[in-house]
Amino acid sequence: MKALFLFTFLLSFSCVSVMAQTTTKEERTKKKTVKKKKTKTKNIKKRVIKKKVVPKKKAVEDSYIDSTQKYISSLWVNLNYNLDTYFSDQTYNKDENKSRILAYYEVFKKESSPMKKLFDIKIKVHFPKLSKRLSITIEKERDEILETRINEATRNQATKQSEYNASVDYNFESIPFFDTKLRTGFRFTLPLDPFAKLKFSKSYPNKIIDIHFEQMFIFYRQDYFQEYTALNFSKRLNENWVISQTNTVSWSDSDDDWYARNSLGLSQRVSDKIGINYTVGANASFDPTYYYTSYDASIGYHQLLYKDWFFGNLSVGAEFLRSNDWKMTKFVVVRTEVLFQ
Repeated sequence: MKALFLFTFLLSFSCVSVMAQTTTKEERTKKKTVKKKKTKTKNIKKRVIKKKVVPKKKAVEDSYIDSTQKYISSLWVNLNYNLDTYFSDQTYNKDENKSRILAYYEVFKKESSPMKKLFDIKIKVHFPKLSKRLSITIEKERDEILETRINEATRNQATKQSEYNASVDYNFESIPFFDTKLRTGFRFTLPLDPFAKLKFSKSYPNKIIDIHFEQMFIFYRQDYFQEYTALNFSKRLNENWVISQTNTVSWSDSDDDWYARNSLGLSQRVSDKIGINYTVGANASFDPTYYYTSYDASIGYHQLLYKDWFFGNLSVGAEFLRSNDWKMTKFVVVRTEVLFQ
């Protein structure tokens, strides 16, 4: 009996130990599978997080893709003398705080009119800023109102040479909604001609259309008061085409007359160094009521001729004057420019 009891006890103990071992093995396998699942989920989460964190690769931008857009913006901001510098890495910007030298030679020929030639050198020296908002500039430029009234068809009216100005510029940062600048100084004429210019500007870029507004009040001691307002729209159609619509109004106390211009332009990027502009415009006057004085249409061919500082421009078009019974008058403009900045 004792032997039988001992045998049953050992048998039951061995069964219990085997069962315990099997349960521990099963628990271990379960724990291992749970750990594997956890590690898998962690790895998946890490991968997902990595995918989220890793930024998308930015497309490599061609240095000349936005050349036409730069040209349009330069027309808006600078109101300059048709500077064809949009092929360069940095567009000529009149408000840009950079020193530069610009030399150009232009030939204008209108039907039944003598040929006119114009050569000028514009130099700008921008001194280091006195403070965050205050700066001193010496540059050669022409009157802003005169610039606004000149287009491809009215080159023969561009007889006034540019003059040197010395000015102190102050940027207001406390005025909301607008970029505001005050410029005071004098023109190097005999006698000296003090001036003050107050400029408000604002750009509204968006996906549908880009909007730019500009308002300028000018006072010269000799020419008295002047005023300029611009509202322009621009839309990039694709990498090679930009369409723009400009509206400008100007007034000068010297002739006490209001002038307005509306134009529609289409800019085409042909290659890295070649661009073409198609422009249709209308000019109006307020004397004594609002009426159109002329219409014009032109095609401009622009090319970077050498490196990033020598440019060429050829424009052909026609003008329809009210004083000439709206008859067509053809014209051609050839222009070369050298720009260092």
